[in-house]
Amino acid sequence: MPDSERLIIHVDMDAFYASIEMRDNPQYRGLPVVVGASPGSRGVIAAASYEARRYGIRSAMPVSEALPSRGHGEISRRIEPTL
Repeated sequence: MPDSERLIIHVDMDAFYASIEMRDNPQYRGLPVVVGASPGSRGVIAAASYEARRYGIRSAMPVSEALPSRGHGEISRRIEPTL
């Protein structure tokens, strides 16, 4: 393929699951949204919205490090996996 036809696309998948949650729950739009393991578990953050990133929360950050120390809001509900 010649360079003149080359197309490079960058997709920010770190915010994907948070974006889906905001799409399904419009009341979360504009709020920091974090998708990940249950608080108190040894899991990590799977996705963080851009609003959550302003508070320093990032994907792959341990939940124990991300949520309790931030103090910006509350956990609204627990989403159970559908397997």
